[in-house]
Amino acid sequence: MVYPDYEVEKIKSFFIACDEMIEGRFILSDIKISKILKAIASSEVLYNTFAQVLNNFKFNEEFENAKSQNKVNGGYFVLPEDDNKKIALVFAILLEVDNQKLNLQNFVNEYFYNPEGYNVSYSNFSINVLVPFKNSVATILGVNFDGTMVESEVEDLEETLEETELVEKVSEPDSKQKILFANLRMSLNELLSVINRSKVKEEEKEELRIIINAIFEAIKIENLTIINALVIPLEYMIGKNKNVKFYYNDFKECLVQFYYN
Repeated sequence: MVYPDYEVEKIKSFFIACDEMIEGRFILSDIKISKILKAIASSEVLYNTFAQVLNNFKFNEEFENAKSQNKVNGGYFVLPEDDNKKIALVFAILLEVDNQKLNLQNFVNEYFYNPEGYNVSYSNFSINVLVPFKNSVATILGVNFDGTMVESEVEDLEETLEETELVEKVSEPDSKQKILFANLRMSLNELLSVINRSKVKEEEKEELRIIINAIFEAIKIENLTIINALVIPLEYMIGKNKNVKFYYNDFKECLVQFYYN
C-alpha cells in the first residue's frame, strides 16, 4: 500500500519524535515518550500497525525473556530478534513508563548501567532499545525515516498506483483514546495468558475465552459500551480466583482510565 501525503507527514513526525528521545538525555523523557505515543495514535497507519503487533503479545513473558541471566554492570536487556515482537515490547515499555508503572531511570540503571554516569547509561539504552525499535518500525512499514516508501517498494507498486485511488479521511483520531485502547488490549492479553495457565476448570476457561475474545472484537471497533457490558460476566466468571483477579484488576484499571481523561 502507498501511504497518502498526510500519513507520510505523520510517520515522519513519529521518527522525529523517536530521534528526539534517542539523541536527548533523561531530562524531560516523559514528555518525549508522550510525543512518541501521540504520534502513533494520530496516524491511522501507525496505530493499525501497532495494534496488529500487540495482538496476542504477552508483555510480562517477553519482558522476562529480554532480561539476560548473566548480569554485568547491572545486567543486560536484549530485545527479541523478531521485528513484530521488538516493536510490541518497546511500545509496551513506553506505555508502562507513561502510565508510571515503570520507572525509566531505575530501568536504565538496572539494565544499561555505565560507571561513567547516567547520561552514558541512557545512551546505552537508546542504542540498544530505541534505535532498533525505530528501525523495525521503518522495516515493517517499508519506509525511509522521512516517511516515504523505500525505492524497491515504490517500483513494485508502480502498476498498482495506476489503478488505486487513495481517499483521505476527514476526521482526526482521538490520540489519547487510541493510546488507552492499545493499553487495554495489552492488559487483556496478559489476563488471557494467565487464565490459560491457571487451574480454572477447562469448561470455565472456555467460557472466559469466549468473553475475552468478544472484548477483543469490541476493542477493534473501539466500542466502550460493549466492553463495559462484557466486563460484568467476565468479573462474575473470575470470581475470587486471586491469581487471575490480580490481572483482571489491572485490566479494569486500564478501562477506568477512559473516564479520567
